[in-house]
Amino acid sequence: MISVNITKDFTNLRLDKFLCQKFDISFGVAQKIVREKKVRVNNVRVDASYKTQHMDEINVYADLEIRNTLEKTKTKVSDVKVARIKEQIIFRDENIIALNKPSGLATQGGSGIEISVDDYLPYLKFGSQENPQLVHRLDKDTSGLLLIARNAAAAEILTAAFKNKTIRKTYLALVIGIPKKTEGVINIPICKKFVGKNEKVYRDEIDGKEAITEFKVLERFKEHSLMELSPLTGRTHQLRVHCKELGHAIIGDVKYGGKDVIKRDISRRVCLHAKKIVMEDFFGKRLEIETELPDFLMPAVVKVPVKAVAKTADKSTDKFSTKTRGRFSSSKDSESKDDAKAKGKVAQRGRFRRK
Repeated sequence: MISVNITKDFTNLRLDKFLCQKFDISFGVAQKIVREKKVRVNNVRVDASYKTQHMDEINVYADLEIRNTLEKTKTKVSDVKVARIKEQIIFRDENIIALNKPSGLATQGGSGIEISVDDYLPYLKFGSQENPQLVHRLDKDTSGLLLIARNAAAAEILTAAFKNKTIRKTYLALVIGIPKKTEGVINIPICKKFVGKNEKVYRDEIDGKEAITEFKVLERFKEHSLMELSPLTGRTHQLRVHCKELGHAIIGDVKYGGKDVIKRDISRRVCLHAKKIVMEDFFGKRLEIETELPDFLMPAVVKVPVKAVAKTADKSTDKFSTKTRGRFSSSKDSESKDDAKAKGKVAQRGRFRRK
């Protein structure tokens, strides 16, 4: 058994993230040993999402090596990269940042990850005294909407909403073949398994966890289809495995679809994009944020309106205040048009007004 105490430098971190930073392990391994109940906090079993507190005692019942403390713990991010990630912000107010995450950028660090969204957070404070926090994740190869909390109150609300499934998420996927059904529900239990050091998710009717996805075919092409996917549960790689089990793997997803899904004339990436998030009660208002179409869905190929939208509605009136491709403005957190022009590009493509 390995026993460590949480110092001030490691407070308010997810347990799995702390384990990655403290020990020489990947994020997947950290989640695995917590899932297998090999980690206790103050002699109590907790989930991987547990936030560390100062002087917590962490007991690990696994053979791990403590990470070299001389290693750099913070990744330095160049001004050019920071500017590029800021260009992907489609909405911002005093509580959240909505990022249109590019495919290929990991949400959090781990083995083999040079830079992640987590490394950009210190550069996304925009004058706030609090550090931004991740409240959910997207796969490295999945692009699209990623919410970042700008303060502790927003982080608590959003974390609870994702956990209690009161946030509605919608994805777009290009898949191989033509599904027979126009819409339906996929209810297939899945389970993560390790083959050597590699982790993969499989269908498992005995030990698998419940995984449910609603799907709708938006458009059929000659050899592939555009599908809308809405996960009702939040399992790792759920959408990718469910599409594969449906018989229509996602284009570019070699991990689950094999060589047959390589379609470089369409795209060289995994064709899965987090398009939209809706939350009915966020600080008393309805929140709806939607990205532009991903790069693998060019308007000339798929005739769907191209837009980036952020909406809120007073719950008592249900009247929306919405602008597309507008500027963000707020009494507490604003930026002039001249400032935006000085940066070369207008990063925001949404409006959030309070009445």
